[in-house]
Amino acid sequence: MLEMALAAVFVTVAAIAIGGRGFNTMGMSSLPHFAAIEDSSDLPCPWCQAQTREIDDHCASCGQRFG
Repeated sequence: MLEMALAAVFVTVAAIAIGGRGFNTMGMSSLPHFAAIEDSSDLPCPWCQAQTREIDDHCASCGQRFG
């Protein structure tokens, strides 16, 4: 009975330690979704939601002209 209680405590502590680290399976720290976007990207296209750059005058995906 004591062994089962100790095993339950060990599993609980291990699950909390692993789950609270903030690392994914590749060992890289997880980033918020907006931080994973490349630095050269700006807002998404208002028509098709594809990523665009600030210097683009039209969407490379759907061809809509900006401005």
